[in-house]
Order: sequence, then structure tokens, then C-alpha cells
Amino acid sequence: MKKIIFIFLLTFSINLSAQNIVWEQVGLKVNQGTSGFVLELVEAFYTSIEKPEGVAISLDAVWYKPEGYETTHYLTFAGSAEDLGKLRELRSGEVYDNYNQDMLKFSKITSITSGSTIMRMNLDKGSYPISQIWQFGVEDPQVFVNEFSSLARSFPQDGYLSVGLISHGGSSNGESHYIYTTHKDYSSALSWGPRNEKEQAAFIKFQQKISSSSEYLGTITLRNVKSWN
Repeated sequence: MKKIIFIFLLTFSINLSAQNIVWEQVGLKVNQGTSGFVLELVEAFYTSIEKPEGVAISLDAVWYKPEGYETTHYLTFAGSAEDLGKLRELRSGEVYDNYNQDMLKFSKITSITSGSTIMRMNLDKGSYPISQIWQFGVEDPQVFVNEFSSLARSFPQDGYLSVGLISHGGSSNGESHYIYTTHKDYSSALSWGPRNEKEQAAFIKFQQKISSSSEYLGTITLRNVKSWN
């Protein structure tokens, strides 16, 4: 029996960790009424280059955010470290400089962060249009990730779900880790949460176990404007 349980947990861990990725995210404060111009500029540049095949690019609008949060959009690049390195080489030169200058006419950069996923599940649902990010300042990463793994087993999600590490950038709030999930529509996002006593108990246990070594810093809800895969 112990052997069967061990094999199950090992398989679950492999499935969660399969195809972990790195990402870079640029926060933008877009001038009111100019989001259409920003979309046109992003699409024009990133469809004009032969981006690495494994890189996904998305432009998302911020729907809900903590008080005082000035970012209105995020431009995110995700894939392997090798592919993001290749994309970085393409994001240079005169054409890229002109693109940046045009972007600054309609927006300003509020942040540049990068990081990596530690665990991922429901990979086929990553393209759902609504997403949420829970931000945490974590002092004991092992406890945080272990408790997240336990929560994921007891509280299955309908959308994509991942936990990850912020390795570069960030803000003065001290966020170091995040939990990211997607929803198939706005209604699903609004109704997200424990659906029975078992799931509610798992969620409370997660909160209790991480509370002494982690600080919850807020949630951001995003709506996808367009993606380029």
C-alpha cells in the first residue's frame, strides 16, 4: 500500500512539474483611451519578427487590483530560458528602438519582472481568457510549495494552475512567490472558491500552514487582450 501511495505522489509531482517555464513580464500604465494603439504596436512588432517557436506572448488588461496599483496592462513572454534568450536578442536594434519610442507615446513602463514556475497543472487550459495572480512574500519557500502541492491535490481546479518564483524585479512590497490560475469566463472567475467542506478545509489548512512564514500581498485579476503563440 505504501508503495502504491509513493508511486501516486511521484507521478503527481512529475505531472505538476512537467514543462516548467520561465517568464518575463512588463507592466504598463496605458494612457486612457489609447489601449487600441498599444495593441496595434505590440502586434505589428511581434508579428514582424520570427520569434522562437516555444515562446508565448500575451497582452493582458488589469481588471481588478489592489488600491493604488497603477499598472493597467501586462505584456508577458513565457517559454524556456533558451527561447527567451533568443527573443531578447530580437528585441534590439533600430526597429525595436522605434517600437519602444512609439509605445512611450501611449504608455509608460511601471515594472519589469521575471521568474519561473515551480509546479504547473492543467497545461491545456492556460489559454483561458481570465486569469488571477495571488502575490506572496515568502520566508520559507519549502513550506509554501509543499502546502501548495497538498492544496492542489485536495482542491482541484477547472483552469490552469501554477506556483512560481519571482527572481528578478518585483516591487517594494516584497513579493517573492505567486499562485496563478485561469478561468474560462468571467462568471467562473467570480464563482471561484471551495465548493464543498473538503475543499474548504484544504483551503483553510493551506492558509494556516503558510501564515507564519508567508505574507499575502494581494490579488490581481486580468483579462487577455490578445496572445501570440
